[in-house]
Amino acid sequence: MNERKKWYKLDNAALLYPAVATSRWCSIFRVSVELSAPADPVLLEEALRRTLSRFPALKVRIRSGLFWHYLEEIHAPMPVFPDAGHPCMPFRLRRHTGYLFRVLYRGNRISAEFFHVLTDGFGGMTFLKTLTVQYLRLAGHPEVAADHGALPVTEAPIPEETRDMFCCMDLPHTRVSRDAPRAWHFPAIKEIPHTLHLIAASMDTSSLLDRCHALGVTVTEYLVAAMLFVAQQEQISLAPKHLRPVRVSVPINMRRLVPTRTLRNFSTFINPGIDPALGEYTFEEICRSVRAYMAYYSDPKLLKATIATNVADEKHFLIRLVPLFIKNWCISSVYHRAGEKLFTSTLSNLGRLDLPTGTDDLIRSFEMRTKPSLQVRRRYGMRRLHRPRVGLF
Repeated sequence: MNERKKWYKLDNAALLYPAVATSRWCSIFRVSVELSAPADPVLLEEALRRTLSRFPALKVRIRSGLFWHYLEEIHAPMPVFPDAGHPCMPFRLRRHTGYLFRVLYRGNRISAEFFHVLTDGFGGMTFLKTLTVQYLRLAGHPEVAADHGALPVTEAPIPEETRDMFCCMDLPHTRVSRDAPRAWHFPAIKEIPHTLHLIAASMDTSSLLDRCHALGVTVTEYLVAAMLFVAQQEQISLAPKHLRPVRVSVPINMRRLVPTRTLRNFSTFINPGIDPALGEYTFEEICRSVRAYMAYYSDPKLLKATIATNVADEKHFLIRLVPLFIKNWCISSVYHRAGEKLFTSTLSNLGRLDLPTGTDDLIRSFEMRTKPSLQVRRRYGMRRLHRPRVGLF
């Protein structure tokens, strides 16, 4: 008799992603580590096998029920792949044993790409650090320790790591409005299908911190202000008579406010911005505005009220009874009409990353990349960005 498979509900943040996914676009992010030596795929696959046992919520495929999507455990072996295509390419689930993430290697680089239904940047980086520690130990470095964000694979997973914290929080009954004026978007050039542009850059941390301290802002606030300043100047030069607000969507790691060891999604978003229609802002004025906005809207009570609004929709009695295909249509329609139109761009910042003990000479850098926005993809990328006849999932 076959053992009944374990399954997980999608967390509240993950409910959006299957509904808006298409055969050519889904919300994927990539975290990578650059080593001091080329990656060995044989050792990497063994390291992955050991690491997966510590992350049961990643050993799943997505299924469609009558009312909701859910995650069902799988036991198929997980291969590693050469990193030969574009970053964050959509998953072809029938060719990928159903897993919703992949591990890739190229030269000195090891990358992990995740469909956002599984986890957020914190969970993805925790997995990558754990995988890297196991790989380096197999590569002949037993002194490498599973600390500073890497988990020991010899320990059993704890229930809290797979918990949906959105539904476990003590949330207020107050709701907040999602209404906001439409934000300005950068114009773009339509490209031929399967074209992707990436720009990589690095900067000296000490110089950046000196500049931030001089302006009295954090690194995240400084980078947001820089993006807003560029967007303002670009809009003024292109459409000075029809100025719209410019905003940057910034994820907030709720683990900083609600202590938890969950490795599933546990982030929310705020959208600091300025309205150039009120007059042109100097960079210093934008920094002050962003700092004030971030300080106000990062208040735990406001963030919990925002989450409460989303959770209330999920728990509404009538919404729960609506069949899944209608939910998907409604969620997708609302998102395409309003979702990404509320902000100009996004900024993902994992914050400071500490290296596991013993890896100072073995790891060169970490990085994170996100998928291009769906709105940009629809407007300036492939013209036939459609949902498959049977559905992606």
